[in-house]
Formats: sequence, structure tokens, C-alpha cells
Amino acid sequence: MIQALMYLSSSERIVEMEGEKIKSIAIFLLVVIVGFSLFVLTQIPFQIGMFGGYKGVSLTLIGLLQAIMIIPLLYVGLKALKMNFKKIGLTSFKWKRDSLLGIAVALGWAVVQFVWIIPNTGGASREDISEILTMLEYSWINVLWYLPLGIIGGGIVEELYNRGFFIGALTGIFKDSRLVLYIASALSITFFAAGHIPRDFVEWMDLLIPSTAYTILYLYTKRLTASMVAHGLWNSIVVLLVMIIYA
Repeated sequence: MIQALMYLSSSERIVEMEGEKIKSIAIFLLVVIVGFSLFVLTQIPFQIGMFGGYKGVSLTLIGLLQAIMIIPLLYVGLKALKMNFKKIGLTSFKWKRDSLLGIAVALGWAVVQFVWIIPNTGGASREDISEILTMLEYSWINVLWYLPLGIIGGGIVEELYNRGFFIGALTGIFKDSRLVLYIASALSITFFAAGHIPRDFVEWMDLLIPSTAYTILYLYTKRLTASMVAHGLWNSIVVLLVMIIYA
């Protein structure tokens, strides 16, 4: 009788744990879907010409809107998962070391891109180079308006979402399983690249390589500082060098 009760109690606990895991996965997917939708919705009105279009002060506004809308979403999602930002790697621990790693990766990728890849794949005639110059309207003032989008929207919000939440939260749901960690990392790399809508093989490589680098930084340090610095700095470097070299 006692053994039967113990077996029943154990079975109930297993069912309860599985139910909690399913609930957590549902919360995770909801946050990912809503977060992606917010990234899109904060840009579409400007890209179709509303509110001054996708240029000038609108670029700063987009970055601020993404931070205001997506960071609270991640906070609520993490709280529902019984986690917090520190759990997914947002900490100032060893920030100097991590920042130097991020700077090194961003500078290294800039050298590879502007010394080798871009000159050998069309240079000024590349669609993405043309689009950057159109967005900036060949104006250094617009470079300044873009930087908050590249640093806040890209370096901070995208890293919190794509690396911190996508990898950190999903792995946490499965009790820090290494297998889930690797699967989540691969999905994060692909999701990040696909979310930027690459049009050809070169653009896929332009996105997959840095996405992989940011993910490796996150996995290596177990913190977001390095990937945030690398991502934000690269976003800044690319507009500066495009203006200097191709404007």
C-alpha cells in the first residue's frame, strides 16, 4: 500500500514537472514571437515613408522604441519563467575583459569585411552599401542619428533578445542542458541571420559569420557584455567606414 502511494506521488510529480516545462516552453515561444513582431512593427511605418521615413531622427527613434517595447517584454517573460536578466548573462562581472574581447572581434570583422569581402563582392555597387548611403543621405549628421539604433537597438536589445533570452532562457528551461544549449545556439545564429532578410549567399555570410561570433562570445564568457560590445561597435564601424570609403 505504501509503495503504491509512493509510486502514485512520484508519478504526480513527474506529470506536474512536465506540465511546468510545457508551460515554460509556451511562454518562451510567445516572447520570441511577440519580440520579433515588435522588431518588425517598430520599423515598418518608417520604411514605408511614414513619420519622416527610414532616415534622420527616425533612426534614433526606432532604436529607442525597440528598447522601450522589447526590454520590458523580456523582463516579464523572464519573470514568468522564474528567471532574471542576470540569469541570462546581463552582469557587469569582468566587464573590462569582456569589452576588450568584443572590441577585438568587431575590429577583426571590420578588417575582413572592408579589406577583403566588400571590395571583392561589388564594393560600392553592392545593394547593402547603396542602402546604407541612401539611409544616411550621404550626411554625417545622419550617421549620428543612426548610432543609437545601431548601439541600442542592435548592440543591446538584439543581444538581450537573440543571445540572452533565446539561448539563456531556453537552456534554463531545460536545467542548463548542454545539448539544449548547442541546439538553442544554432537556432539563435540562424534566426538572427534570417531575421535580417538576406537576399543572396553573400548577405547570408555577412550575417551568419558575425552572428556566430556573437554567440561564441556569449557561450565563452557566459555573459552578454562581449557580444553587446562587438555587435554595437560593428554597427557603428560599418556606417563610419561606408561613409569614409564609399560616400
